Amino acid sequence: MKTAYESDIADYPASRVLYTAWVAEDISERRALVEGLEPPGAVALRSRYRHLRDSEAPPGPCDRVRSFADWKAFVSLEDQGDMAVRANDSVAATRIFTELLAHETSSSLRVVTVNARVGLGDVAFAVGDIESAAREYETALEIANTDGYRFGRLRALVHLGHVTLMAHSAGTARTRFEEASELANALGDPLYAANCALGISECAERLGDLEASVAHALRAHAAFTEIRSPIGEGNAALRAAVVLHRLKRRPEAGTWYRRAHDAFTAAGNPMGLTNALGGLGDVHLDAYEIDDAERCYQESLRAAESAGLRLSRAHALQDLARVSRARADWKDAVVRFRTALAAYRDLDDILGVSKAYHRLAEAYEELGRGDDVLSARMDALVAVEEYRATHSDDRSQREYRDRFRGVYAEALNAATRHGSSAAFAVAADCLAGRRLAGLFEEAARATTASAELSLLQELLVRADQRLIGHRRGGGRTSGGEAPSARRERIVRLLGAVGVRHGLVSQAETSLEDLLATVYLPPREEGDALLDALPRGCHMVQTLLDPMDRRLLRWLWREPDGTCHLGVTELADSTVEMLELLGGDGDERADLRLDDLASLRDMIPAPVDEMLTGRPGARLVLIPVGELWLVPWGAIPLSDGRVLGEDASYVLCPSLTVQRQLAARGKPSAPHGARQVDLWRSPFVRHHQLSAFQNDSHWDVTVLSTPAQAKQRLRSGGQAMVVAGHGRPTPGLGHYLELDQDEWLLPVDLVGASSPDLLVFIACWAGAIPGHGPTDPLSLATLALAAGSSEIMATVGELADSVPASLYVERVLDMTTGEALPDALLAATRWMLSQEGARSERVHHWAPVVPLGTFYPAPSMA
Repeated sequence: MKTAYESDIADYPASRVLYTAWVAEDISERRALVEGLEPPGAVALRSRYRHLRDSEAPPGPCDRVRSFADWKAFVSLEDQGDMAVRANDSVAATRIFTELLAHETSSSLRVVTVNARVGLGDVAFAVGDIESAAREYETALEIANTDGYRFGRLRALVHLGHVTLMAHSAGTARTRFEEASELANALGDPLYAANCALGISECAERLGDLEASVAHALRAHAAFTEIRSPIGEGNAALRAAVVLHRLKRRPEAGTWYRRAHDAFTAAGNPMGLTNALGGLGDVHLDAYEIDDAERCYQESLRAAESAGLRLSRAHALQDLARVSRARADWKDAVVRFRTALAAYRDLDDILGVSKAYHRLAEAYEELGRGDDVLSARMDALVAVEEYRATHSDDRSQREYRDRFRGVYAEALNAATRHGSSAAFAVAADCLAGRRLAGLFEEAARATTASAELSLLQELLVRADQRLIGHRRGGGRTSGGEAPSARRERIVRLLGAVGVRHGLVSQAETSLEDLLATVYLPPREEGDALLDALPRGCHMVQTLLDPMDRRLLRWLWREPDGTCHLGVTELADSTVEMLELLGGDGDERADLRLDDLASLRDMIPAPVDEMLTGRPGARLVLIPVGELWLVPWGAIPLSDGRVLGEDASYVLCPSLTVQRQLAARGKPSAPHGARQVDLWRSPFVRHHQLSAFQNDSHWDVTVLSTPAQAKQRLRSGGQAMVVAGHGRPTPGLGHYLELDQDEWLLPVDLVGASSPDLLVFIACWAGAIPGHGPTDPLSLATLALAAGSSEIMATVGELADSVPASLYVERVLDMTTGEALPDALLAATRWMLSQEGARSERVHHWAPVVPLGTFYPAPSMA
């Protein structure tokens, strides 16, 4: 093999011309020499050819190689290394590329070094050493950037894209492939352009756009065919086959799998061959041709083990377990899926791990082993959550949540079917979000003198240690290292590559990205979360099923600790209303109580029945994700009244946050009049708060400047009332207008020590629309983390009107002698007793909600 290829390189007709151009002093002479030459196929020569033709290449000489013989030796060595990688000869490839590093002849255009680093990255990637691969590609990228070697940058970007797909996020990988595609087109290299299309195809599949994925794969295949690249043809055919199979177009998938098999056989590529054999086995298995499927999987396993391909081996083991499942041999299936699971866990492959757990749970179900079913479902969820926690940017955390939503749905379903309130609590709290919970923990550690910037810096610096401390002590790799520790290093490395080399705009860094660093992985603590609920209170946790938004899943815990789990199928009108409430459209402000009749099912039927017979019952509501945006006080009950006039309720972002609030406790009640700071924006018309300012129960200090208002919000105190116009906005999430060109932003409350009682009279102070199922990061929820015990805020648009002002003042008046939820209950009863109030728009009162928890009375403490 080496002799033949070495001969091809040496005998390439234009090799001497390329050498002459490479050592020429004048750039115009260099370009004239290569004008009209056909691009070489081997990347060792093509890398030089593309650089010589690059219009943006540095003007100086490329190199001063001593002789044509030296030139041929270096190029031939690079080519031998590339061929060794293709043949999966990692030992030879490592030796060759390491030797090349010692033969760099240029200090200003280090092509030999860049190509060798890319080669070493390819070797590491082939044997599953993702961390080493990422480091080699990053080094190549950095040197190529410094030296103006754009073809080297292109190569490093494409390979980094594939590493990112495996160990980071599809969104980040797509960014890298798209930049590489632009470079490939600028340099006129169809091979790398096709590779970029292939990478973008896989990103599209990961992100759920299957039709686009097929289109990109077929485009890549056509390009590879035109330039006669067997490996490229095989990769593109395989990609098309995989997605066509997902689209249930089985005959087409079979055709493309066979094309991939033929191409990889011709190219002598064992990894591609194992993948094609696995795909063909899947086609046979779908057609219930079980023996044919098993033959394909066995052949794939032999090829993988012969070539030392660990990931391909894990796939083949899982495929053979699926054969046992197809034969209904459930005991054997359990054994085989456990073997595959161990292989995937050793590789820290989250997709393989989650699928193995899923199929293991199905096998346990068939064997009637309910406890094992639930355990497998929860282990899968924890594995995904640990992956999410490793990523310190919001986009990646969302991507993993969305990509593995089936894992969350199956865990919730298993918890409900097997009656495990503890498992349900953990799964629901994961979907409720963990960033606020993590921020509570950090806020508890920070001193009251901590400035915003110093706290944020601490969060970023200490995130990795905290994640490791909270994570369960799982298995270890064959080298003795925990997979989670290795993964964290890889994710940090890949993220840093993006920052250092400008692949992600720094302008995109948001508060949500900063708070992603305080994400806490879940722990086995469902019972502890439920036990931490306040005495004498009911708790209802509700969420939409991640896979079916028509299903409302719920957990109700009674004051005596009795738990009930259930699922409610929602009507079309309910789903439509929830979609309306999840946005910030004008229709929301026009809603009346009759319009909200469709939300009746948002309160589980047994809870509704309990409330009907117990007016004034205390209720902790944990609405997950988009349900946080529901005006819960206006939810209709079966007795003809609404929740806000039947129950004393409070909203809390998650069970973990509730437990942290309960542990913090409510500050002691002040003696005499309660001191309160007041800031009212001059642009607020009707919320004059005159009665409040003249109430003898309050000692009101009217603040004089917006800066003073911000300072008081951050420096603690007994109470504070802030009135202004709040608006959701892209990038910032939300802002509250304090005065002309003076705003209060969510980030202003990070690292603060906010007042014990905080009242926001503003639109959207407690929620930000359009963010879907994630933590409700807002001014109000961040204030909970910053120290406030009781908060009145809004989950929609509060009218700047006389009725709204009267309602708010009524709440404030009642708050002097009652807990905030009780004050809101009394104010809501008063409001809805007014003539004509039930037919008016609900935005005069319904968006106002109490946030926090219930604290025990002194006699109960």
